[in-house]
Amino acid sequence: MVFRKLERAWSYNQYSHIPNFTKTFPELNQVSYEELCDRWRSLGVDMYATKVTPVKAWTRFTLPFAVVLLTLMFIGMPFAFFITGKWGYGVGNGKVYNWFKALRLFR
Repeated sequence: MVFRKLERAWSYNQYSHIPNFTKTFPELNQVSYEELCDRWRSLGVDMYATKVTPVKAWTRFTLPFAVVLLTLMFIGMPFAFFITGKWGYGVGNGKVYNWFKALRLFR
């Protein structure tokens, strides 16, 4: 899990992503939602919600070029296999891979 994409939930409104425990545990029907949140906090359980980060405008304008490059890389993959003997590209931390991640083409 990538923790840099998460933010800690501080208020009761952000605790709304707590799973619906009343369906799983019918004993909790008598406990109010706020009390359930207080119990989680007293146990030291931190809740996190995903943080939505918008894609910048100048990055979005490069999407057509990224799709063309991705297509060329896919077509060229057999040729790279014959040359290097490995299937795929070693761009795990490269600039191209980071660019594709910024465009949300990869995770």
